[in-house]
Amino acid sequence: MQSPLLTAALVAASLIALPEPGAAQSLRGSHASVSLMYRRAVRGGLDFYETTTDVKRAVVRGELVRLNGNAHYRLDNIGMPYVRPETKAFVLDLAADYHRACGAPLVITSATRPISRRLANSSELSVHPTGMAVDLRKPAGRCRTWLRRALLAAERRGAIDATEERHPPHFHVAVLPPRYEKVASARSKSASSERSRGGR
Repeated sequence: MQSPLLTAALVAASLIALPEPGAAQSLRGSHASVSLMYRRAVRGGLDFYETTTDVKRAVVRGELVRLNGNAHYRLDNIGMPYVRPETKAFVLDLAADYHRACGAPLVITSATRPISRRLANSSELSVHPTGMAVDLRKPAGRCRTWLRRALLAAERRGAIDATEERHPPHFHVAVLPPRYEKVASARSKSASSERSRGGR
């Protein structure tokens, strides 16, 4: 069964029907976008974990949860497969729909990275140390187009901020802490209401 949130996102994306170049441009990153995500993380009271020990303690406290992989998504060489609960919820929804559309699992290439493990080419304002972001492998062909449109639709709903990176090629997705929970909850209630009306 397709998730209500992703269903709505994909309907919106199909109506947009952007060509590949336009979709790619809509996901271009900028310093302003990076700064905005950083400010939202700070305002949301998220911790920026300094070390791997800090990350492990956050897991024990329940602040971060493990990405285990399943039939719809897999992890590629991730040393710390932990994210915030709402980020995992988004990954599970997106991956299930991606698998149905493309016939292959979504590939996650990065999750929480503590400040001590910051990549040489990453921004000092990166939100990866908070656990709110994941990186997705960039697929080819129609699956790339599908993923661009799905991320764009979710971004326009205010659930995420997504950027298409080229060095190395991947999609960076930051799930906004309270926003995705609210959007998912609203869609879930709407779907339940529709099912109730249909059963009368």
